[in-house]
Amino acid sequence: MLFAEDMSTNSISTTERIDKQDFYLYKALKKIHARVQSEIQELKKLNLLLILNTPGSFEHFMIHTDPKYFQEIFYHLLNHILKKANQGCIEFGYKLLENDQFCFYVIDPAASQSGYNVNGQDSHETALSLLCVKELVKQLGGRTWIESANGKASSYWFTVDIQPANSSMQSETDNIEPGQHPDWSDKTILIVEDVYNNFLLLETILQPTKARVLNVENGLKAVHAVKRDDSIDFVLMDLRLPVLDGYEATCRIKSFKPWIPIVAVSAYNVGEEYAKCIQAGCDAFLRKPLNNTLLISTMRILFQQSDREKQSR
Repeated sequence: MLFAEDMSTNSISTTERIDKQDFYLYKALKKIHARVQSEIQELKKLNLLLILNTPGSFEHFMIHTDPKYFQEIFYHLLNHILKKANQGCIEFGYKLLENDQFCFYVIDPAASQSGYNVNGQDSHETALSLLCVKELVKQLGGRTWIESANGKASSYWFTVDIQPANSSMQSETDNIEPGQHPDWSDKTILIVEDVYNNFLLLETILQPTKARVLNVENGLKAVHAVKRDDSIDFVLMDLRLPVLDGYEATCRIKSFKPWIPIVAVSAYNVGEEYAKCIQAGCDAFLRKPLNNTLLISTMRILFQQSDREKQSR
């Protein structure tokens, strides 16, 4: 059922302007976890366990929505549960639906506890809290629903209209200023692209970085290349490839070299491709035609993160 669908209370109106930004999804969820975990300790609810669950390791993925509204939704739901639950496991995170849509959730352990009751004041606070969540989600272009067990709310679900980072950029032809290219003369970049002209374009963009650039035309060759050649530091992966597509190639590469950055590059529908890329293990998604500045800046960030991971191994 939908939040507050049978309530006569008028929906609240948010006064703050929505400010959509690019931010790391996993980092935002970790921040929520840390804040709520601290509150659990302050309340001395030592029998409560808070778990963040995400489908895989997507630390480098960025999304485009309002980060404050997004986090407030989780805070409302988790604080609502904290008032009632004294033991059990509170789980929150997100899943990917069959249509590749992100679906966020919070599981309430209190509903399964025997003797759990809600008094009149709690019921009123619950209504207001869920009404607020419903309004926040609405502002972000999503929807809300509750799943129940034994007549009690057991989990709260919501979607929001998220977009890949920087997909709202107006310019797709920005160029890096002269002298601003990084020096990647010690790096090897594998471009997995079956259309030769597309490879030449990427090679031209990367030429000022002085990186060594390799090319293979299908996913299977990409897997073999990364497995054999330890000098490969980075992979730019087309998705629609012969023999073995980019999704499966990414999965296989990440299974034996999880630290190597893989950026998906695609000209196809963002909504269809983006979630599949996350599920496959890609570290970022860039849309064709490529924005040169965005490509280089994304690669720079991922190189830095990869170098740190190598040093820690």
